[in-house]
Amino acid sequence: MIGVDVAVRAAALAVLLMSAACASRVPVRPTGTPSGDAAAVAALEAATAHCRPLRTATTDIRLAGRAGPQRIRARLLAGFAEPSSLRLEAVAPFGAPALVLASDGVATTLLFPRDRQVLRDAPVADVLEALTGLALDAAELRRLIFGCLAPDAGRGERYGAAWQAVTDGETRVYIRDGVAVAADYRGWQVDYAGHLSGVARQVRVRRMVAAGAIDLTATIGEVELNVELDRRAFAVDVPADAVAITLDDLRQSSPLTAR
Repeated sequence: MIGVDVAVRAAALAVLLMSAACASRVPVRPTGTPSGDAAAVAALEAATAHCRPLRTATTDIRLAGRAGPQRIRARLLAGFAEPSSLRLEAVAPFGAPALVLASDGVATTLLFPRDRQVLRDAPVADVLEALTGLALDAAELRRLIFGCLAPDAGRGERYGAAWQAVTDGETRVYIRDGVAVAADYRGWQVDYAGHLSGVARQVRVRRMVAAGAIDLTATIGEVELNVELDRRAFAVDVPADAVAITLDDLRQSSPLTAR
């Protein structure tokens, strides 16, 4: 294993880390005991019509918030394709990207072009967890960002006049006045706002972990759904002289690593 100095790795991630203001107000959620509401299932289907299908998606994302003790700010160019392909580029103010993460569902590569360092074949969820705390695979991240967490089957619920929900196991999606505005998903709290053509333009994810609170907001730019994407986009051209690093090396410099 080739060791990587923590300070060097932290510098490579510097585009992702900077001071920010205090976390914004926690979004509203319904309270009280819900009543059964079969109509909630149909309401959720209508609110997430853009998800059927969601074969491919591209967008740019401005990410801000905190992961454990560190503040995070980054601009990402993002592309996704079924069943489990993704490409994320952290755009630097000038020159090469700060990092490129790509997976075709079989091979996964994380490249730090400026440092000429590469991590190969670690699970996408492990890489994202080390970088941001989001332990999600490519398919889960695609569904979360674009508001497609609706369960295949679930129980409809109603909270008062304005709120409905559909619940199945660890997933609950909230609908307010016909719009999917929040979800509880595998321990994550997700909130959606600023919808255009059914797709939220602001996505906030929150969770408490051992290293502290994860509270990230993604501001979504222009979205293209179900367009043809070149499969080569989900691979990375790695320089021949790139130095291999390990997932443990990446975790050493993660913003969630206790110092």
